[in-house]
Amino acid sequence: MYWGKTLSTLLNLRFWVGLALAASLAFSHFASYRAGKAAVRADWNVEKLALSETARLREKALTHANEGVDRALQAEKKRRAAAERVTSDRLRDLQAALAARSDDTAPASGADDPRDAIIGQCAGALAELDRYAQSVASTATALQSYAANVCVSQ
Repeated sequence: MYWGKTLSTLLNLRFWVGLALAASLAFSHFASYRAGKAAVRADWNVEKLALSETARLREKALTHANEGVDRALQAEKKRRAAAERVTSDRLRDLQAALAARSDDTAPASGADDPRDAIIGQCAGALAELDRYAQSVASTATALQSYAANVCVSQ
């Protein structure tokens, strides 16, 4: 009896149509799954490429900004060195003028005027303080520029 029912099922047209329909649906769903998987993978690759290109452009911009900060720092160092040379020249001129003045206006007793020595020492200390202040100012300016152009834009 069991074989008879199985045989009649196999000979039934609806069974074969249903089996063909199920097979065609399975095949079409598998093909759609593979096509969707390929499309998603392609989209993902495009997105990864776009992100890497964006990261590369950002890195290039940050490198360019960093080079600009370095150039500005080098220019500031050159300007500071020139100002330091001018300050040193002025200090030497002042000390020479003080030495010449003390020779011309020496008191009758032959003692040097202590005000000239004090003025010379103050001028030397002031020149040294000016060099230090300009060094700190240029370093602070360079760090602020670096922070504004490179660090903040990350």
